[in-house]
Amino acid sequence: MGLTFYDKTTCGTCKKAKKYLNEQNVAFETIDIVNEPPSREFLEKHIDEANLKAYLNSRSKPYREHKMSQNLPTKAEAIDIMLRDPNLIKRPIIIRGGTVVFGFNEDEYQGKLL
Repeated sequence: MGLTFYDKTTCGTCKKAKKYLNEQNVAFETIDIVNEPPSREFLEKHIDEANLKAYLNSRSKPYREHKMSQNLPTKAEAIDIMLRDPNLIKRPIIIRGGTVVFGFNEDEYQGKLL
């Protein structure tokens, strides 16, 4: 079963994750998260409200504009903003079957995806 890889071409973390997957000889389909963001249903299913910050791109413009470091939104509010501006979504998003990982962490990739 292959991987689906949501990325943004200018994202440094996405580039590191791609390099790592290529080194592991893992095939993946790439989807541009800005032009084809995940659906509301996907985000609602896979974002854990108890750990919401782990799904937010803290370097993004919407994160700063909405002052999320001081005032974290609800899950529903965050998803609304993510759908308007996918730059708020932590990247990359990797999907293999029912497993979904936001961001890049070699140990997590090893344990969950490879």
